Amino acid sequence: MNSKTNSFKQKNFAQLPLLVTSVICIITIFVVHEFTKDKINLNKQKAKLAIITKTLPLVYDNDVFADNIKIDVPIEINHTGSIGVYRARLKNQPVAISLMPVTTKGYNGRISLIVGISYDGILTGVNVLQHSETEGFGDQIHQNKTDWLQNFNNMTISVFAEKKWTIKKSGNDLDQLSGATITSRSIIDVLHKTLEYYLQNRDKFYENK
Repeated sequence: MNSKTNSFKQKNFAQLPLLVTSVICIITIFVVHEFTKDKINLNKQKAKLAIITKTLPLVYDNDVFADNIKIDVPIEINHTGSIGVYRARLKNQPVAISLMPVTTKGYNGRISLIVGISYDGILTGVNVLQHSETEGFGDQIHQNKTDWLQNFNNMTISVFAEKKWTIKKSGNDLDQLSGATITSRSIIDVLHKTLEYYLQNRDKFYENK
């Protein structure tokens, strides 16, 4: 009986260093997380703000990151039916908005965009946030791959008739990406729908929180 008891005690004593080490690791992870979470969140905010301001090359004096709302939109503009709106103002007067994310379906899956629109309805910038397009073809939509998206800077809804908001292959002058007809057409279509909805509901995008 004493032999068994001693064996049990020795076994537990042998496991004690492992238990202590585990507890120390857990405490360390918790402390590190608590000390770094604010910095991580701040870095995320800075990265997000950089993306937003990239689509708003205009003069404004408000905190565009803080001046934001979520509004309901058609699922053709965002598949969830809701979108984030970041508002740029100058002396409290509306200047532009940045919408994130505008979503559409590419060849291989959903594409998420951030779209800047001036108060009077001019596209000020378009960037890809996320996509699943094929490397070497559809992935060329990304701003780090080509400057294709810059073709839409300064475009307005009135540049073309609705049926002309399409690619050269379908009878217009808008360039498509080589080997990515479906993806190109999809992005052009969602940009047209977004501009159209904005112009029809502009006050909604600038309403108070």
